[in-house]
Amino acid sequence: MQLKANPFRPDKPIDNFEQFAGRAHELTVLIRSMFNTGHGNARHMIVTGPRGIGKSSFINQIHSVTDNGDDVLKKLEIDAGDFRFRFPVFKCRARQGQSTEHIVSSLMDAMPTKLSAENVGNIVGDFVRKLKPSLSVAGISLEQRNESFTDLGREFVRTVSNLWLAIQHERDGIIFIIDEIDTVAETSGIASFLKVTTEELVDAGLDQIAFYLVGVTGAMQKLMSEHPSIGRVFENVELRPMSHSESRDVIERTLQSSSSSRNIRVSDESIRWVVETASGFPAIIHTLCYEAYENDTDQVLDQDDFAKAADEVVSRIKRAELGQLLRTAGAGDYRRILVAMAEYEDALVPRSYIGERIGRSSDQLGSYLDVLLKRNIIERTDRGVYRYVEPLLRLYVQKLPVLDPVLSSPDTEEQND
Repeated sequence: MQLKANPFRPDKPIDNFEQFAGRAHELTVLIRSMFNTGHGNARHMIVTGPRGIGKSSFINQIHSVTDNGDDVLKKLEIDAGDFRFRFPVFKCRARQGQSTEHIVSSLMDAMPTKLSAENVGNIVGDFVRKLKPSLSVAGISLEQRNESFTDLGREFVRTVSNLWLAIQHERDGIIFIIDEIDTVAETSGIASFLKVTTEELVDAGLDQIAFYLVGVTGAMQKLMSEHPSIGRVFENVELRPMSHSESRDVIERTLQSSSSSRNIRVSDESIRWVVETASGFPAIIHTLCYEAYENDTDQVLDQDDFAKAADEVVSRIKRAELGQLLRTAGAGDYRRILVAMAEYEDALVPRSYIGERIGRSSDQLGSYLDVLLKRNIIERTDRGVYRYVEPLLRLYVQKLPVLDPVLSSPDTEEQND
């Protein structure tokens, strides 16, 4: 077996702009936000969308703009004049169970790494003495002391002010990114901290400092449940499933990104199948193409390669996850609905087809569909049109008679509601 470097990245965000496909409108909104922030009109944003839709890859393009913005601007046909997008970017990833103090500490801990060692004490000194989080800041381990979100926000702004004084002559602004904000949105008090802090930044005249949040669909609603007015502070950029042309571009740009894969071709039939199966989710495109690339022996990714890839993904890589989703959906008519949707020729399934296929009246069918919607198994894309929330679940159900004959039957011992 000849080993080969695989250009597809099913489990890693895209950092390189040359590999990044689609999202032209959303990128334009992001760049406009950065441009206005650099001109003293800070624009705070939250990027949302379902898992696997490419949120982390999208927010990573901030670095593409700050490191080599000319390529991005040229592709998007944006004229920014002589503005250079010179932003230091400080990022942290929220984790389940973290407090606001932990998250703020992570941001503060990242800040001094961009500055000379002699400035560290001056920049974070006040924050270290007054907040005293349990995490370390600039390598200093500290004890925990509770503070109100108002005090925490003020101390954060004071520290940011010190940082800005140190770099303002050579920078256009500062960007703070908090990824996976949904994991702590309802429990940490982060919404109150963000509301206080953004107000304190305005009061301090720090109009070139912006927060960008990233989270799954519904993250803003979670934040607003704690602090309703937070919705007025952050502009929501929602990433939706990619179009067919964008999905094709994901495959083509990825293959062109590596010298070892530029001679690999994907058959038109296979591209159509991947685009249809992935339903506009770049993570699924990368997952299927990664496995097909591993199976290829003739430098053409064809249907045989993707058939093997599909079997590998649903029978090994995602089997436990997809099986649990199917159990969550329920048995009986819930299972019959999912089987009917998997049998339909398209990922978008009319309600009328489902009713005819399982022999249920419109009123009877509606109650079952509502439950599946609440369980986040299916979603309504248009009036009377549904699809799987997790596109790979459709593929899993199609292959169930071979993978798991017991689960493939709509009638099992599981509860029907």
